[in-house]
Amino acid sequence: MGKIKYLIECEGIKEDEILCISFTNETVNNLYGKLRDMGYDIEVKTFHRLGLKFLKNRNYTPIEDGYLEFIIDEYFKSFIKYDKKRVRILKNLLFTEQSIDKILKSEEYLHLKELIATFIRLAKCNNYSLVDIYNVYKREFFNNKIILHNILDIYMIYSRELESLNRIDFDDMIIKAIDDVKYFDLKYKYIIIDEFQDTSLIRYELIKEIIKYTQAKVFVVGDDWQSIYRFSGCNLNLFINFNKYFEDCGYYYLKYTYRNSNELISVSSSFIMKNKKQLQKSIVSNKNNNFPLVIMFEYTPEEVLKMIGDKDTLILGRNNADIAHIDYENKLTIHRSKGLEANNVILVNSDSIPNMIKCEDILKYVLNDKDYILFEEERRLFYVALTRTKNRIFILVNKKISPFVKELMHDYKNYIRVLKKR
Repeated sequence: MGKIKYLIECEGIKEDEILCISFTNETVNNLYGKLRDMGYDIEVKTFHRLGLKFLKNRNYTPIEDGYLEFIIDEYFKSFIKYDKKRVRILKNLLFTEQSIDKILKSEEYLHLKELIATFIRLAKCNNYSLVDIYNVYKREFFNNKIILHNILDIYMIYSRELESLNRIDFDDMIIKAIDDVKYFDLKYKYIIIDEFQDTSLIRYELIKEIIKYTQAKVFVVGDDWQSIYRFSGCNLNLFINFNKYFEDCGYYYLKYTYRNSNELISVSSSFIMKNKKQLQKSIVSNKNNNFPLVIMFEYTPEEVLKMIGDKDTLILGRNNADIAHIDYENKLTIHRSKGLEANNVILVNSDSIPNMIKCEDILKYVLNDKDYILFEEERRLFYVALTRTKNRIFILVNKKISPFVKELMHDYKNYIRVLKKR
């Protein structure tokens, strides 16, 4: 907001010459409200809302969330189920002899469905065509070839369904908008983008297309240490190598934090820099806390809440299942906690990070980073959890100890208290 105030009051930029982009409806609405309170009527949009703006003359209707998963289910229930040869192939793929009805209710099938949906969404985010996927299919063998065959079938069915219904999904909102920018008389002189480390290739291409017709300057804010949406199409290279994608760049580093203590900064900074491609930063705080991390064995969240006795406490989990059973109001998964803070944080089910399931070999064909390091993104996710606290983070451990927790206990024991139930 400070940048916007400076542009308007010091540089004479008009309100309709500024475009602000953030990544969620919540942050967009929050920013828009604050700007209105300051007396500014600035255009603030998510990338998807921006895409819809350029498609307003096309009469597209966005498809409901989960439609791709519906198509995948229909494919296996209506097509595969009644083909004996394909059923046998599916059984071999999932290493099971269960009936097809039981297979379609199994955890293995749910995982396969998630994998296929993730592959297709990543393909669209990174502008891979059906031809590109077919070329990969021709080179593959055994299980990957079987999955890719299913993916090609489902991708074609999904595309035909969207076309016949005149509907678009979230990626189409951006992909199709890129072609329609030229039809608009845009006045933008400045484009301001928040959380730029989470930008995908198609989002970048939309911005470049707007710049092509407006010559607008771009101002972005981001932190590569908090890039945790790789499996949703985020291309971290766009942030780390910003000067390769945008000309005449200047960099400004924010080194002061008013949230974390110097001790927590020391631990979390060292922890995240074990990822080889993260940018080196120097962060300074005016706060100190000798033991900012407390690792607790066999404690429940309720017991820790009672122990802390502070209403300003945030409970975090790797996924919704980790926190669903906890009767406590202040609990957005780690992914949804970015930008949030609390006096104290409780991380439940810490052994779920890192998550092995996401490391699927077949996804390498549609991911933008060919040099992916095992658990690179999971380390950034754990870093986000560590840095939500203004005081202490309480990491709950049950019988299984996460590799990350073991690492903390070994490498940073001078900053950690360990509590075990007797």
